[in-house]
Amino acid sequence: MKIDLEQVYTLEFTMRLRHSPMAIRSSQKLLFLMIVFLAWIQGTFMEMLSGNINTTKIDWIIISVAAVIYLILYPKKIAVKFQNLQYIFDILCIQLLMFMWIRFFYFSMFIFIDREIEITAQIIKIAYSFLFILWLFVFLFFCFRFRKKLRSGEFRENSKLQKRRSNLGLKLPKGVYIAIGIYFAIILVSQLIGGIIETVVLCSLVVVGLVLAFSGVSLFPEHLFTAYCKFKFKEFHIEE
Repeated sequence: MKIDLEQVYTLEFTMRLRHSPMAIRSSQKLLFLMIVFLAWIQGTFMEMLSGNINTTKIDWIIISVAAVIYLILYPKKIAVKFQNLQYIFDILCIQLLMFMWIRFFYFSMFIFIDREIEITAQIIKIAYSFLFILWLFVFLFFCFRFRKKLRSGEFRENSKLQKRRSNLGLKLPKGVYIAIGIYFAIILVSQLIGGIIETVVLCSLVVVGLVLAFSGVSLFPEHLFTAYCKFKFKEFHIEE
């Protein structure tokens, strides 16, 4: 596919094309803190599931490798010279954080369901495999979706898509706020009633969180495309 530089540069809102290497390096500190916090929380959380599935060791190995890469890319000269590597490292860390959130909400459902139905270790292992397949399916779906929108010019400056993204979370319809208020009221009532109703409501809350966490995967193809451009074209490098 022929690269249209003018078209790709208009993806600034989503893809942070014009963020400098120093800005990315600064934001990575908070990103690491969030990843470490989730790894610590889930270390105890996953032990509540049947089969003694413990993700702590794997999580900390990945975090340790990421920390070494961060330190290697930390010096200013290295960060500026190899900003293409820094950028792809940053988006991989973001997706690691997204996956941890997805895993948290996903297995929360099994904890709630386990109150009513006995869940074996075999079911948990199958569920983990299904989670990877689901993540891969979502990623591939948004890859094709992004390619279609990019080629049709929907990411151009002042397009409807870009205007909608720029207003994201700032101008929601009143009905959305009313629906959120009603939903929280239902949660409070379900806790008073208890029983199966509380389990159903809590599971629905987890499903909403899972969908929101998966929304982070929707940006992965766009970020990877930006990384490709940073490797392929010097025009995408930011001068410090």
